Amino acid sequence: MGQTYTYRCGRCGFEARFNEGRGYLVHRQPLAGYLSARKIIFHHKTHRVLHKLAKSHENLTLDAGFKVYRCPHCRLLYEKVDVKVLSREKVLHKSEFRCLRCRSRLKLTNIHRLKRAICPSCRSDSFHLDRRQMVLWG
Repeated sequence: MGQTYTYRCGRCGFEARFNEGRGYLVHRQPLAGYLSARKIIFHHKTHRVLHKLAKSHENLTLDAGFKVYRCPHCRLLYEKVDVKVLSREKVLHKSEFRCLRCRSRLKLTNIHRLKRAICPSCRSDSFHLDRRQMVLWG
């Protein structure tokens, strides 16, 4: 279950949607169960790490969800699938992301409180949350 946030640029009209939460394929589950399904839904490098961890550890849990990140330098927003691998609640692996523009490490943002960001189209700071278009999904 999650929520979709819509951001619209007040200058150029560009619109983008960002999902936050868990879905049908992206949720908390046993790592062995995910790997046995033979569906690759994560980045190929992440998938490779998951296989390596499964070979060296038993009873691991895969915790994944859609999250919104923000570049602290460019202030651009990114929707990413955050992946953690847990062993008895100890984190063995956690996704890290970088900005495609400046390569800075992205920071998890509190999207429902964020009022403005930089528009990816025209680079103005009038990219704002459109509260009329928020959607719950499950």
